[in-house]
Amino acid sequence: MTDTIDGTPDFIAISNLISTICHTSEKPVVLIIDEADQAGNHEILLSFLGMLRSKYLKIRKRPTFQSVILSGVYDIRNLRLKIRSEKEHQKNSPWNIAADFDVSMSFQPSEIREMLLEYENDYHTGMDTDEIATLLYAYTSGYPYLISRICKLLDEKIADVHGFTARSFAWTRDGFLEAIRIMSFSKNPLFESLINKLTDYPDLKNMIWSILFRGDRISYNPENTVIDIASMFGFIKNDHGTMVIANRIFEMCFYNYFLSEKEVESQFFTAGNIDKNQLINSE
Repeated sequence: MTDTIDGTPDFIAISNLISTICHTSEKPVVLIIDEADQAGNHEILLSFLGMLRSKYLKIRKRPTFQSVILSGVYDIRNLRLKIRSEKEHQKNSPWNIAADFDVSMSFQPSEIREMLLEYENDYHTGMDTDEIATLLYAYTSGYPYLISRICKLLDEKIADVHGFTARSFAWTRDGFLEAIRIMSFSKNPLFESLINKLTDYPDLKNMIWSILFRGDRISYNPENTVIDIASMFGFIKNDHGTMVIANRIFEMCFYNYFLSEKEVESQFFTAGNIDKNQLINSE
């Protein structure tokens, strides 16, 4: 890769190289970029994707990849927002070709119960599978990672560490609530991702705060950019035309974050006043 004087990649040289490779290749060339969302804030990646977009629009004159696969991305719109303004002309854009994915990725209570029954057949805990399935759905709205995480805590942590002397005691309502408490105050990649998105999108952060702490009822309108982003990240869902937080676990995560943020700010303010008073008194 050729660098320019300021150390940034020479995208003209890279573009020419891609055209040469794709023109001389006997078969169509496909580019796969893994963990695209993780690198989405890096200007070099965004510039590279912008260059590919430009080549795609002129593919008859400038041979390029037959396809570009972005792996590990929430939605192509997440990167498109960073590459160019939403005010720009959008027709015939290769960033708009993503097809709708209508398959539900959430588990229904009956599906959760079936998984619990398989576990029960192996371990014979005596759990009430209907009750545990109902609790899991009530707190997660069927979000697969959250269900898996809670069940992992019940299986590996609650019975052995937190006073529930056997699996038969862990897989109860009390054990479930203990697992929720542990998860709420522990770090995990999903919660870190949620908070990072609030930091990256201040308008999204303000909207989530207003729903939680002011009780604002906001109509669900996917044409609104902030609501569209919140929906894309799975933060909210459409409840009969009103926007609500996607599940109770997310609510708890956001509550803990906002309350902690205000508490830290308050402590800094108090500490600053104490220091100020000490300076005044010492004079």
